[in-house]
Amino acid sequence: MPEKLHQDIQLFLEGKPSLKGEELWNNWYDHPEEILDSATIITSDRLTLKKEIRQIKKTNKVIFLQNRNWAMAASLLFLMGLSCFFYLTSVKTITRQYATKSGEHAKITLCDGTQIWLNVGSLLKYPVEFNGGTREVYLTGEAFFDVAKDKKHPFIIHTDKMDTKVLGTSFNVQAYPDNTTQEVSVLTGRVNVKSTVTEENVYVTPGQKVVFKSQNNKLKAFTDIPVNSISLWRKNIIVFEDAPLPEVIATINRNYNVTIQIENKNLNNLKISAYFKELPVDQVVALVCNIINANYKLEAGNYIIQ
Repeated sequence: MPEKLHQDIQLFLEGKPSLKGEELWNNWYDHPEEILDSATIITSDRLTLKKEIRQIKKTNKVIFLQNRNWAMAASLLFLMGLSCFFYLTSVKTITRQYATKSGEHAKITLCDGTQIWLNVGSLLKYPVEFNGGTREVYLTGEAFFDVAKDKKHPFIIHTDKMDTKVLGTSFNVQAYPDNTTQEVSVLTGRVNVKSTVTEENVYVTPGQKVVFKSQNNKLKAFTDIPVNSISLWRKNIIVFEDAPLPEVIATINRNYNVTIQIENKNLNNLKISAYFKELPVDQVVALVCNIINANYKLEAGNYIIQ
């Protein structure tokens, strides 16, 4: 980047087309006192450069600079461009992250007004300020998004398997790393979901969801999803729909901050559909065992399913 800036400046000062060089020159032309006073230039050179600028403004055109002054001008403009580049780069790369612990929910409001509710055991990475043509965040775990409308700046949520793109809508994204599926369920608006594995695209609207299955790397859309069932976890309701037992156990562990182990490995092939609303962990474990026809014991604070 520094070499490219130097070339842009040199082209412009030589009278050749250079939009970047012209932009840097115009900044210098419009604010000479501010830039010259902040630059590291000896006093005699600063006075000479100010004289050159006054002469340029009198004639209202760029004049040919003497070799020595050209070098000073190029160096000054180069420093200006380099400072702007590193400043803008630093702004773009200033990010924050928030991680929820087991049993913890959190709400985050971004700089554009977008509101995000994080489920337990989740991580969100987001910029302090959005720059450029898009608004992008990174999610591990699960979150509900109420995205502020901005048609000129699409909002994109990156997970390890999907990119979810919207202009302004509300939806739930589930992408826990220990699950075999990732899901996007739409409450309002229109959502585009793209697989980062196969580049497959799917559009979903209210009452629909799209599921990415790691087993075959396929996206599949589902319709007739009750909108009042989306993000029930925000009401402390846990819902399982034909979920593999290991994922059920991982979800209970995250929500209750406990340790549940499956001693009988044959049980891992079972799937569960269940609905738990604000129940204590003892009852949840007992109900799961009842569904799969198993028993459990409590040892040193850990639940062991036999």
